[in-house]
Amino acid sequence: MKINKKPKLPNNIRILIGIVAIPSLYLAYMIMVMTLNGNYKEVDYFEWVYALTGFLASYIAITGKRIF
Repeated sequence: MKINKKPKLPNNIRILIGIVAIPSLYLAYMIMVMTLNGNYKEVDYFEWVYALTGFLASYIAITGKRIF
């Protein structure tokens, strides 16, 4: 059994990461609505990457795990 010995991020850093991730999560919501409406071809690759980065940042903010 592998035990994670890395310390979690402090709460103030986790809150800051969560706040910074809000715009990209909003973009992810807009992309999801556009995809459901059939307009997914109008979305650039950069917007997809930015939205996925928001999910990664949210995961880090919620769990406090250090990815890098």
